[in-house]
Amino acid sequence: GVLYANILRCMIYSERLKGDKRIELSQANVNQIVIRRLEHVYFKPAQVVTIMEENTWRTIPETLDSTITPRSQSNDVSTLVETLCGYLFQNDAGISRARAMLCQCYHSALHDQYFKARDMMLMSHLQETITSFDISTQILYNRTLTQVGLCAFRAGLIYECQNSLQEICGSQRQKELLAQGLQMQRYSQITPEQERMERQRQLPFHMHINLELLECVYLTCSMLLEIPLLAQVGSSPDVRKRVISKSYRRMLEYHERQIFTGPPENTRDHVMLASKALAAGLWKHAADLITSIKIWELIPNKDGIITMLAAQIQEEGLRTYLFTYAPFYDTLSVSKLAGMFELSENKITAIVSKMIHHEELAAALDQVNSAIIFRKGVELSRLQSLALTLSDKASNLIESNERVLEQRTQGTSNAFERQPQRGGRGGRGGRGRGGGRGAQGAPQRGGGGFTGGALGNAIRAQ
Repeated sequence: GVLYANILRCMIYSERLKGDKRIELSQANVNQIVIRRLEHVYFKPAQVVTIMEENTWRTIPETLDSTITPRSQSNDVSTLVETLCGYLFQNDAGISRARAMLCQCYHSALHDQYFKARDMMLMSHLQETITSFDISTQILYNRTLTQVGLCAFRAGLIYECQNSLQEICGSQRQKELLAQGLQMQRYSQITPEQERMERQRQLPFHMHINLELLECVYLTCSMLLEIPLLAQVGSSPDVRKRVISKSYRRMLEYHERQIFTGPPENTRDHVMLASKALAAGLWKHAADLITSIKIWELIPNKDGIITMLAAQIQEEGLRTYLFTYAPFYDTLSVSKLAGMFELSENKITAIVSKMIHHEELAAALDQVNSAIIFRKGVELSRLQSLALTLSDKASNLIESNERVLEQRTQGTSNAFERQPQRGGRGGRGGRGRGGGRGAQGAPQRGGGGFTGGALGNAIRAQ
């Protein structure tokens, strides 16, 4: 409180000096004070900032006021943040402008204004140039991106949440990227000086984002997207295999390899067991496992979040069931599905219609009889499915070998050119299997041995 009061006093004092024509005050000094005040309020809830503003203005005499942020606007926190950011947008073109944009996006996401925060992030184009900024600004960008993802989750936008958190949580380096701790590698070559600099960049505890909550949100969103995708790929071998979250896939594969799995002990165990239950069609058990995680108590409107998650698991459970068992049905009653998943028939019809429209499900809706009619395609045997899997792995191996060869030859495009050679006797005893050059130097038919160019030389040198 005392530090914030001093910042506000310095801001009022600099404004008075700026208005005095006899004194030349650099605009950069004023901008530095404004960004310092902004960085003290952007990450705090509105209730905390309101109390802090009231206590600070109470210590300042009534005769003093700020021209940038008047005393009358101190009760509206959103207006205060927008005013400070707008001042920096107009009077600064350097790094402070980018930091002001990120602070405003973070503040909007913190107060559940997802679409506003998303549009500002996209219009700023900072994702294209953030690597050229200093490390502290990159940390602020990571924090803002994380907060936008959490805001999307609170709004029930699972796909948008997973996309926002993928860059941070997919690397398994959340502590380092958010400046909330050091992750020392076993064979790291970090020097003591670099370690000291890293520790100096760490944020204070009151600015931290809960990493356990972040991991829980990310894994839950990945589960809701990956399990139906795995079921679709398993039932339709011709569907192109794609991975949404590699880290989630690795955790799921590791969990499936375990011989014995006991009751869930932490957040990750809850999500993995819920994933197996959802894949098996036990959506109620999956919903119970997800909603029983204690970390949801840290999110505002906990009851609304749990209700949203239960509804999402119901819908994804329906999609997973249809992907898994569609080859075994000729027709399926909509009322039967409504009873199995405790959804209304209109909701079932809407979900199935969307799947048919996106060509995810080969079926048609019979609205007269209220049933789903499945179209039978080419059903592959177990041997054919394994053969397709083998061909995919072989093609991937060929592609990886080609990439290695291209790196070895530095991308030489004419690696397999036929190099001209001097003539020799044809037949078996000659230098080459073909004839030599003629008198004019033109190669005769069948002349010139195949050397492989630069690629051949590189292979022979091994």
